[in-house]
Amino acid sequence: MSEDKDSKKKIMQEVMILQKIKHSNIVKLYDSFETGKHIVFVMEICSGGDLLNFVRKRKKLSENVAKYFFTQIIDALNYCHKKHIVHRDVKLDNVLLTTDGQIKLCDFGVSKLVKEGEVMTE
Repeated sequence: MSEDKDSKKKIMQEVMILQKIKHSNIVKLYDSFETGKHIVFVMEICSGGDLLNFVRKRKKLSENVAKYFFTQIIDALNYCHKKHIVHRDVKLDNVLLTTDGQIKLCDFGVSKLVKEGEVMTE
């Protein structure tokens, strides 16, 4: 399979997964379309930046703030796992913030839909 076809297959997998997900702590995909050169995702705006920059600016988080964020991240991941979706790339840059400080898990580019009982080896 050519690299372009492989890349497109991965992108379409991400679109399919994002269309399956409806959770307050996961970024929403409103639409996607293809131009001559690009596949464009129309997604929810998360203008609070990512969690990596949020933490860097503050050097550390209070326990209450950390709990507030961590609870939302765990809730989003639990929802994904119930839908048989494994994110596989959870890191601070893939956790976005809304202007009111709500967490939005994003970037499902390497995520995988697994069958019930399937053991992942990669």
